[in-house]
Amino acid sequence: MIFFTGSYTQNGSPATNPQGKGIGCFQLNMESGEVNLVQYTNQRNPSYLAISEDKQYLYALEEMFESLHPQVFAYRIGEKGELDLINSQMLVGDYACHLAIIHDHLVVANYVSGNIVSYPIASDGSLSPYHQLIQHQGKGPNKVRQEAAHAHMIYPFGDHQMYVLDLCLDQAKAYNFNQVSKEWKANVDLDINIEAGAGARHMVMDKFEDYAYVLSELSGEIFVSAKKKNKFEVLQKIAFVPDNYEGEFGGAAIRLHPNGEFLYASCRGSDSIAIFKIDDEQKTLTVVAYQATEGKTPRDFTIDPSGKWLIVANQDSNKLVVFEINQETGELKSKSKITVETPVAICWFN
Repeated sequence: MIFFTGSYTQNGSPATNPQGKGIGCFQLNMESGEVNLVQYTNQRNPSYLAISEDKQYLYALEEMFESLHPQVFAYRIGEKGELDLINSQMLVGDYACHLAIIHDHLVVANYVSGNIVSYPIASDGSLSPYHQLIQHQGKGPNKVRQEAAHAHMIYPFGDHQMYVLDLCLDQAKAYNFNQVSKEWKANVDLDINIEAGAGARHMVMDKFEDYAYVLSELSGEIFVSAKKKNKFEVLQKIAFVPDNYEGEFGGAAIRLHPNGEFLYASCRGSDSIAIFKIDDEQKTLTVVAYQATEGKTPRDFTIDPSGKWLIVANQDSNKLVVFEINQETGELKSKSKITVETPVAICWFN
């Protein structure tokens, strides 16, 4: 199975010692868990990637200040994972950190400038110039980290809908795409609010989209919300930082197992992944275990579509670590490692 990685390649990125080589293409042996490098595609700070549903196209942003003229790139994917550049468009905003494909649009979240930019995708996979910019406004109680809006993730849901998670606003803000005006419109009724100062970063939803799990970067908690009468209400908050850890931390990534029974969350600082069991009926969480990531700063991780393997990108120790998932308990067992310079994102091709 082939997967791609993003990386930080140069100074000015959030990494303390960026050494990345661009977009990496790797082969995972589904039997042994061993990983082999296929090739790299040179690009500055490709910190997040998205692959089209038909697996023909890959999109990658450059995370840096707008003064350095960052772009978002469209690539055609070959059978063996080779990337051929189609075109690119300028990014409008500072420090693009996440992107998602929503039908025929690519939507980008800019962390530092707190705005969201939407690009139409043409039938050949190319990107057109952006057609809409949405600017978030506000401040939060954390005067250092919530001094201004910080859009952190684009999460598609429903039919032509998206959540934009904002670390400053402590919200997953809902938007609908208006087919007449061809613009994104806020849908405040579906906004998901978490505690002030918690710092909304990433989220996942169950397959029916009736429950949402929002990861807070600053408070180290997951907020479980249920949809009731077309509004989301918080049912539970639960820490993902190990009880015996006392140092600084920052929540990073959150993933749902394909079987819908387990949820995982990574934490930088403690360098761990929290494993949760999801209650069959209430959809609340119970801690199963904490797994050391065997590296430093697990900024991202992913679970293969079969649910057998979990791969962690340890940003500051230059390692991908592969874990085998126990299908009965959700627990993780380390199987292999490979050196990858400053890895920060992982996405599956096939």
